[in-house]
Amino acid sequence: MMLSPAMPHPPTVSARARREADRDRKRAERAARREAGAPDPRALDAALVDALRDALQGTSGHGALRPSVRLDDILRRALGHLRGRTNGGVPLQREAVHQALSNRLAPPAV
Repeated sequence: MMLSPAMPHPPTVSARARREADRDRKRAERAARREAGAPDPRALDAALVDALRDALQGTSGHGALRPSVRLDDILRRALGHLRGRTNGGVPLQREAVHQALSNRLAPPAV
């Protein structure tokens, strides 16, 4: 391996080790989310999109979209889509779902 002046020493962590560490970290994050009763991010996004679609379509059923919708209506519908669902066999917990929605729509500052 040729060393460039910008890299006087070979990297100490291989790409394979980094990928394994990333897999382990993500596995732990998924397990923690499951244990807390929080929804999987994909399920959360799907619930939000379904809720937005439902709110925009309204009750007309003729393909016309409402020009505006209320945020509280979308959130209520998203919660309804997640009610009774599980994450890896663990029932979703109301507070964990609320926190996940909040974090998804307004991520905490890092």
